[in-house]
Order: sequence, then C-alpha cells, then structure tokens
Amino acid sequence: MEASQSMAFALVYISWGIITVILVVLLSYRATLWPDDEQISIDAPDLERFKRQQTLLSKRSMLLGEIVVLSVISGVLLLTCVGFSLFRGHSSF
Repeated sequence: MEASQSMAFALVYISWGIITVILVVLLSYRATLWPDDEQISIDAPDLERFKRQQTLLSKRSMLLGEIVVLSVISGVLLLTCVGFSLFRGHSSF
C-alpha cells in the first residue's frame, strides 16, 4: 500500500512539473508575440506592419484558451500535491 501511495505521489508531482513547464513556455511565447510599439496606423506604407500586428494579436488570443486550461490543471495538481503532503504528514504520526 505504501509503495502505491508513493508512486501516485511521485506521478502527481511529475505531472504538475511537466504541466507547469509547458505553461511557462506558452506564457513566454505569448509575451514574445506582443509588438514592440503599440501604435497601429492604417497609412498605406504601414499597411504591412498593421497586418503583421493583427496576425500577432490573433495568435495571442488563440493561446488564451490553452493557457487558461493549463493554469487550471496546474493549480489542481498543485493542490493535490499539497493534499498528498498533508496526508502523508498526518499518517506518519
């Protein structure tokens, strides 16, 4: 019984670590998509830059769903890890 609890504990921690790393990578990638200057002009010479900024903004908004889901999963796994830690701490007394 102790071995299966220990294995489940390790799997939850590993899962939380992997999900959190993926979340940090997505957040970092999303931060790099933000244009340096926030001005959007519609002048003829700047039309290409406007299109590029619109593409970047659409990519950022598409990542929002994945980031929210990964944040929720990471939070649940973290709370599960804390619960396991508390359970193991109380069961050893």
